[in-house]
Amino acid sequence: MRGARGLDARPATSEGTAMSAYGIEDAGRLARVVSGQVDAGKLTLFSTMKNEMGFLPAFLAHHRAIGFEQFLIFDDASDDGTSAYLAAQSDCVVMQSDLSFGDEITYRDPDGESRRERAGTYFKIALPHLFFDGAYVAYVDADEFLLLPPGVSSISKVVTRLAAEGAPSAIATVVEFFPENVAGLSGDLPKSFDGLLEAYPYFQAEALVDLVPGRQPELLGKSKTARLFKQFDIEPKVERRGLQRLYMSSRAKKAQQFQKSPRHKTPLVLRNAESRLTGSHYANLAPSSTVLLTVAHFVFTAQFADKIARARAWGAHANGASKYRYYAELLARMQARKGSFLDENSLRYEGPQQLKVQVNNKFLMSEQISFQPLMERENQV
Repeated sequence: MRGARGLDARPATSEGTAMSAYGIEDAGRLARVVSGQVDAGKLTLFSTMKNEMGFLPAFLAHHRAIGFEQFLIFDDASDDGTSAYLAAQSDCVVMQSDLSFGDEITYRDPDGESRRERAGTYFKIALPHLFFDGAYVAYVDADEFLLLPPGVSSISKVVTRLAAEGAPSAIATVVEFFPENVAGLSGDLPKSFDGLLEAYPYFQAEALVDLVPGRQPELLGKSKTARLFKQFDIEPKVERRGLQRLYMSSRAKKAQQFQKSPRHKTPLVLRNAESRLTGSHYANLAPSSTVLLTVAHFVFTAQFADKIARARAWGAHANGASKYRYYAELLARMQARKGSFLDENSLRYEGPQQLKVQVNNKFLMSEQISFQPLMERENQV
């Protein structure tokens, strides 16, 4: 175990806090810049990574191409070349900590409420606030690629739209991409976004998010992961061992249960004293009700088996990486049956226009018309 795991790993008191509780303002004491220098005036994407060299070239190239000018990366002691690769990029700033992503701390939010949180989640919430005040900062993972609506050429257009609305954030549907069948999980991982789309070209044409004015989004349907688990009879199991046969806490039960693959996240958030992420998927304030983005998520790739093994060994994901235990079971069953990923709602991706017209008036991405009026006004100025 590294560094500060013991610093704040003691059980919470009856008031819900340990002896040390960390607020957003304390992030600079727990993490440090190890390469690069942040330019607060640049449009920035923040991410947390551990051993992501497989996706990193495609990830950086794609997000540069849609207009991001700077990457702020929290690197969790990568040992596959990720750290050195990032340090060699002139537009990347790398941070590290003595805390591992999965170490637990007590987080004190700006409202004064304290809760136990993984350090990695705390860093997602807090680190951008060290450098940005009043700026929109993006957050996506290394296997996620932000897609812009049809007719929108740059992420700066989205930021301009949000600022004009006074919206503190934008929601994205998380769309999982996959190959035709389990044989498509073999081979090498492509090094470009176009290569990823060619190798894993299918997505599920089902609405997952409905925007609600003044509220957090309504989640619809099921993710592709959830549908595959049902198709291949993967069910949550709670195993009681030792004294757990007599008593098992709800937290221990949850740690063994299936964690649904996310259907949405909040990838673009205004960072200031009032507006912030509250975890991996939500912000504290209601998002725009007119801007809906898409995050292309590449779970089912040539790295799938390796990712399962690494996540289970690492144990830093939510609830002890319980989801990856079920992913391992899914992979074994699909291989045994030579299973297909496709069903009646699977479509081959041809372009972002599909993501707004295929799903019965519920959109995986913003309608072009929701952007067009503002952009026309901008062009007339």
